[in-house]
Formats: sequence, structure tokens, C-alpha cells
Amino acid sequence: MSTVIYISNKQIQVVTARGSGHSAKPTAAYTMASPEGSVINGMIMDPEALAPFIKGFFAHNKLSTKDVSLVVNSSKIAGKRIELPSMSHNKTMEFVAREFNDISRDDTRPVYGYTSLAVEKGSKVKKVYAETVDAEFIKDYVDLFNDAGISLKGIYSSEGTMIRMIEQTAGKRCKNFVVQVADDNMLTNVLWAEGNFVYYSGQRCFNEPGTEEYMEECVRALSQLTQFMKANQMDTPIQNIFVAGIKGLDIDVYRQMTSASRIEAAVEWYDCGLSQKVGRRFDLTAVLPALSGIFGQDKTNNLLTAFSSLKKEKKVDAFWQKSFILIAVVFVIMLALTVVFVLQKKKTEAELEDLKAYNENPATMMNLAMYDQAVNGMTEGSDRYNSYINIKNAVETYPVFNDKIREPLERCATGYAEIEITSFDAVAGVLSFTANSERVQDINKFISRIQSEDIFSSVSYSGYSLNSNNNTWNIHVSCTLAESAGR
Repeated sequence: MSTVIYISNKQIQVVTARGSGHSAKPTAAYTMASPEGSVINGMIMDPEALAPFIKGFFAHNKLSTKDVSLVVNSSKIAGKRIELPSMSHNKTMEFVAREFNDISRDDTRPVYGYTSLAVEKGSKVKKVYAETVDAEFIKDYVDLFNDAGISLKGIYSSEGTMIRMIEQTAGKRCKNFVVQVADDNMLTNVLWAEGNFVYYSGQRCFNEPGTEEYMEECVRALSQLTQFMKANQMDTPIQNIFVAGIKGLDIDVYRQMTSASRIEAAVEWYDCGLSQKVGRRFDLTAVLPALSGIFGQDKTNNLLTAFSSLKKEKKVDAFWQKSFILIAVVFVIMLALTVVFVLQKKKTEAELEDLKAYNENPATMMNLAMYDQAVNGMTEGSDRYNSYINIKNAVETYPVFNDKIREPLERCATGYAEIEITSFDAVAGVLSFTANSERVQDINKFISRIQSEDIFSSVSYSGYSLNSNNNTWNIHVSCTLAESAGR
């Protein structure tokens, strides 16, 4: 029996199961709120409150403290999708470490891991989702669970395990889709295109799950993904949208909202393939982040293994530092013994020359130079491309004033008010105009219509006043345009 515990912010999830992957049989699932302020963005802020809370939960539910895996969701764990030549695990780890050289760190050593992604059979290219985090981040969790009396066999990133689970489930059935998974006030969006993982994003939602405003936030996240696809020249449209973990979601209403936003895709609940094994005892869609730990565990993405190796290296370094004097004595003795082997010098020189000839062979040097050049070219190209995308996405968030703005505003005013657009501030996103109405009963109708327009993120209405000059009513209203409005 294995146990997976998932920690992110306010909500903690726990899943117990026999087996792993598609052969797993979940036996229990739990969700509970962590102590107030004990975890923020996956970082432990109050271990004195969190450790006894977890220990008490395991004891109360009679959960085994052995064979426990931890899945953590935190922006402190940096990740990126990498393509590299097919190589061994050790060389892959070296490549991953070089990919994160640009991350600044404060006197702490990094821990690395990667999740292998599917590639075409026979391909010489290896695709991975690489991740890194400071060793202190892992140490905090190791200390926490030691204090709780729980033995961890692995620590995994939520991103890596979620990608692996989707690859083994929805990725087997569909090629172009989005998976939306809610975890309390966090919404995870994973994009798959042409049968490959493309993009992972997480965002905080500010409305109550299940409300229309919350669903609008989810739809906006989908719209941003479609814009990302257009920016990256991905012509194939999204065909499926899989949702999970959203409390009180009316999926029929959500289908209508996505369709109204011109996202023509089939919306359905995410199926991990294990629901039939649990029946109605509990809802697996509500604990998908924890369940992903049943699917996505591998020795390559186990951050605890990498952390333990780092600790061993530190112990070795400390040993050599303490033994410096002894090493110096041994070195002197060995230096004296080398005199005995002077007679073998002639024989070893010939072997050395053979080795030097191989290392200095032009073909060997050329292959090494070509490899370094290819790696540098891939790194530089990826950096330039990512910079371009970031700048382009940032620019496209600014609204522009055009007929897409003017026409909805004039349509809202038709029959209710007369408007005159006076100015537009693209930086602040504020559209200024004057509005007046001949009939006071039409004012609220006009305000209601402009408040329902998606082009405005907010509409501030403070009342109306009588204009004695022409016996009309001046409407006091200002509008702030939504992000990317008019594009």
C-alpha cells in the first residue's frame, strides 16, 4: 500500500493505492485545509504547526508512515521543456544542469530532475521536462516529515507528475487538447498539441469555484492558450478540453461559455482511467494532483534522490577536508614509492603516447567541437525565441482602440443614451467618453449593457445628474478595458 500526499497552498490532498499507473487501485482519498499560514506557494512557513497536523492526520486515519511519496506544487521549482540528443542518464543530468545556469542562487546548491516525454519510435532526439530547485527547499520538507515521524521515499514536482499522468491517459486518446485542473484557488492548464506536451501554466483564481465569475476566469485561461498557439504558429485548433477538480461546475454552462468565446472544442470531465475501480466511494477528479503521484514517479524526477546524492557529496568533501594532513602524509609515501617504478617508465610511455594520439586525433576533436557548437546553438536559439515570445505576449496584453471597441459601446448606447468618445489611455486601459440620456429610466439599462461587455474589465458607475441646459441627464461612468481588448 503506497500513500501520496500533495501540498501546494491551503489544500492538502492524500491518496492511498495499491500498485501504480494504470494498474493502480486507489483505496482512499482525502482533502483537508492546512493550518492557516503554514504553507504558501508550496513553501513551509510554519513547520511547528504543519508537522503535528500531518502526524495527527496520519494517525487519525490509520495511514502507514512507510512508502509515502510527496508531490509539491510551487513556483520555486523552475521547469522547462528541453530537446537534446539521446544520451545516458548521467549525461542528461549534466545537460539539464547547464540549461539552468542562468538562474541566480543565494549560497545554496541546486537539485535537478527531469521527466522523460514521449518521442517517435527510433528518434535520436530525447525530450524531457527538466526541473530544478534549491536544496534548502527539499531539506525543509525532509525535516518536516522526519518531525512528523513519516518516512518519505520520494519528493516530486506537481508539474512533472501531472505531465506524465496526462501523457499516459488523455495523451493516449487525443492529440490536441487542454487539461484544466483546479486545486482550491489554483488553476492548472496543460496544453497538448500534435500529440506532444507543449505548455504548462498555473494561475491563482480570485472568485468562488463554481460561480459564473470563476468559470469566466477559466475561459480566459483557455483564450490565453489559444493566443499562445497563434503566436507560436500552431494552426491545429484545440479539439478537447478536459476539466477536473472544479467544485460546483455546471459542465453544460461551461460548454456554452467556451463556445461563446469562439473555442470550438468538446468539453468533458477528465478521466484518469481508474474511476471505475473506486465507484462512488470518492471522486478522483477532486484529488488529481495527488493522484498524479501514482502515475508520474520515476527515478529521474525524484528530487529526494538527487538531494540525497548531494548530501553524500557534501559528506565526502567534509571527510577530505578533515583528513588533509593524513592525505599529505600518504602523498609523501606514495611519492617515495614512485622511485621503485621508474624502471617501468619506458613501458608506460608507449601506452601514454597511444592514448594521447587518440585524444588528439582530428576526428575526435572535430566531433567534440561539433557537439559543443550544436549545444550552444540550441541554447542561444531557445533563449532568443523565448525572449521574443515573452515580449510579444507582454505587448499583446495592452488594449488598442478600434472598431472592436467602438462598435460594442455604440451598440450598448443605442436607444438609451448619446455618447461621445473623448480619449483613450492604452497604458492604463481607460476609455473616456461622455454620456447623456433623455430619459432617466434608460440609464440603468445602458449601464447594465456595458457591464455585460467582455471588452471591459471594470465599469465604474457613480450616478447621474440633470443638465439644466438641455434638460437631459448626464451619466457619470468610466470604463477600464480588459486585457488585450480590441486585438
